[in-house]
Amino acid sequence: MAQRSDTIIKALEHEIMQGKLSPGERLPSEEKLCARFESSRTVVREAIQQLRGRGLLRTLKGSGSYIADPSLKTLAGAVETYSVLTDDDSYLELMDFRILLETECARLAAIHAGEKIIELMQRAIAKMEDSRGERKRFSEADIAFHLAIAVGSKHNLFATVLSALEKRSIKYANVNRGGDSEWYQSVITTHQEIFDAISEGKSEEAAKAMKRHLIHSRRHYVDLEK
Repeated sequence: MAQRSDTIIKALEHEIMQGKLSPGERLPSEEKLCARFESSRTVVREAIQQLRGRGLLRTLKGSGSYIADPSLKTLAGAVETYSVLTDDDSYLELMDFRILLETECARLAAIHAGEKIIELMQRAIAKMEDSRGERKRFSEADIAFHLAIAVGSKHNLFATVLSALEKRSIKYANVNRGGDSEWYQSVITTHQEIFDAISEGKSEEAAKAMKRHLIHSRRHYVDLEK
């Protein structure tokens, strides 16, 4: 059934992406889709379910399925699903993506972040200081710091995508954190460098500090895999 539903999925997905089916437009009835693709209702329903899971369709009870409206929430759901389900071998790609994304977030945050964001970053660093040796609390504070910067960038797309990577990032951190006091101090120090640059409005220094920090994390991950 999977192969038969894939044909329908690809065809409808193509039409949505090409604008032949517009946001808010009602999808043809199951009966018409069955006739068009010469498939059973079971196969058509499987295709609709898959498209709904991808955020391309929304279904209203008693009314039918409709092309989904563009939504950052939909994007976040798709990115989160990918990040959680992707295997460990693909994690480096996510880290590379974070380097690009968060470097720009730090640059923009140094320009746009207000006192509220600065305060959130301070709290996160204070929690990191207070939770040395406690992987879960330390990781949560670490991610909170990064999310605050993303929000402070004032770029909704960046903030949405980064928040969608939160679960996988915390999972990775909980498993792969260093164990000694020197390691915890090095992480806090690099976060403090990022904070100082952003709070002082030094955009290029903020971007460089963030990039250094994330590249160091990437190298740590590579060393673990050897």
